[in-house]
Amino acid sequence: MKLENLQYDITTPAAKKQILRFLIRFTLLFLAWHITYGQFLSPTGVIDRPLTNFISLSIVKCINFSNLSPFDLTWAEDHVNHRNFLIQNNNKVFSIFYSCDGINLMFTYVSILLLLPYPVKRKIVFSLCGIVAIIAANIIRCTALYLIYVYYNSTFNFSHHYLFTLLIDLLIFYGWLLFIKKKKIA
Repeated sequence: MKLENLQYDITTPAAKKQILRFLIRFTLLFLAWHITYGQFLSPTGVIDRPLTNFISLSIVKCINFSNLSPFDLTWAEDHVNHRNFLIQNNNKVFSIFYSCDGINLMFTYVSILLLLPYPVKRKIVFSLCGIVAIIAANIIRCTALYLIYVYYNSTFNFSHHYLFTLLIDLLIFYGWLLFIKKKKIA
């Protein structure tokens, strides 16, 4: 597809100005979030703790409901080290760190939506749906990582650092693509 066939020509000075303004606003928002989160929110666990608890509880319910483990799975909090443990047969077998709760991904997803020039109602609907989708995908991811860790340990590092990272990133990108489509959704 050639540039002249696009509805919006990104080579015009006005388009370049809009893109630059978007990038500056995103950078400022990103820096504000990371300073606020890193200095005030993360150390207290005010966001991470309840989200990680919800994820841990959901994993336990998924595993126990589906009988994917020969033992009932439970979980416990470790406030000192900012993580939760999944416990199988009275042994701590898997850690879920607060940093794995997906909060930074949710922030990035929503930030992009808020900075794009679309109606507020659309931004709210897609933000809420996206956050729910990211949390659900993270529960599935952590459940799968637990099973991989227990039954296929040799593939855990690849799955954790590459495979599931790519899949979650694709989900977020797909959410952005749905958002910018011209169909009437909200």
